[in-house]
Amino acid sequence: MSFFKNGLFNTLMASSPIREIQQKPLRKKINKISSKQIFTSSNSQSIEIFQTDLFKKKVIFLPGWLGHKDSKYLIPLANLLHIKDFDIIRIHPIDHGNTEHLNKDFFRATDIQTLIEAVKSIGNKYSDNEIHLIGFSLGGNIALRISASTHINFLKSTIVLSPVIDPENSMHAMDNTSWILKKYFLNKWQKTLRRKIKLYEIANVEEALKYKNLEDMTEFFTKNFSPHNNTKELFSGYAITQDTINQIKHNTLIYSSNDDPCVPIEPLNKLDQTDYVIFKPQQYGGHCGFIDNFRFSSSVYNEIVNKLDESLKESA
Repeated sequence: MSFFKNGLFNTLMASSPIREIQQKPLRKKINKISSKQIFTSSNSQSIEIFQTDLFKKKVIFLPGWLGHKDSKYLIPLANLLHIKDFDIIRIHPIDHGNTEHLNKDFFRATDIQTLIEAVKSIGNKYSDNEIHLIGFSLGGNIALRISASTHINFLKSTIVLSPVIDPENSMHAMDNTSWILKKYFLNKWQKTLRRKIKLYEIANVEEALKYKNLEDMTEFFTKNFSPHNNTKELFSGYAITQDTINQIKHNTLIYSSNDDPCVPIEPLNKLDQTDYVIFKPQQYGGHCGFIDNFRFSSSVYNEIVNKLDESLKESA
């Protein structure tokens, strides 16, 4: 349908209230059979993990930036996989899913130690199971870095959708492509900051609320609440490089769209595939959309489910 060949429209529909009609019963079903665990890492950071425990195949999900276990782009894929007898394990990184109360620390994309430990603990717990990792947007970036970690050697496959490859490039796109996208991401960040301010005494953080774009907010946080000297150093700390790709030694698929208004595909195009990491560029799909029609069906999601169901036996 031609509407969905517009990247911004596909992106907005992916998280739209209209999708809620389709989402509600799926979300309810998965949440009803999921149990919650608080995982605390060696550096005393705490995060939430929600999981079902019925099957021998597990899929770990990482949402996008400040997303949550019920994000509208996540639930449909989780549901399709659950129907195929996969357990669904959904992780809330720091400050995600209304978990600001668990840590005084702010979420930092450069620091994924807690997430690596959490994924490793899942691997240890289910050592005789087949485990896959799926990440969206910034969660896709984190999934690729977890997959490249020397501490993680048990994943059957990793699949990422609309991953942030070059964070600086993505920030500029979110600030400048569309006022509605900038407002969406700015509001999301301000909302989590307001929660944090109510919970903890953190000097000067209220100042961040005055900024009108992501670039200024990022510079403020880099200067005041990060170990980095400047934003260039910050962004290089979590960019996906060829070295990241080369370190991944299990089947990995990267789905990105040519019309993504938030995460331009050009930085991915500058990288090379490997025997393990295959790029799956799509002409249409927007950012974490990949919706085909107003029934919210997705040929990309169906393809992912089929590939995981076959355990990615064949090369993509």
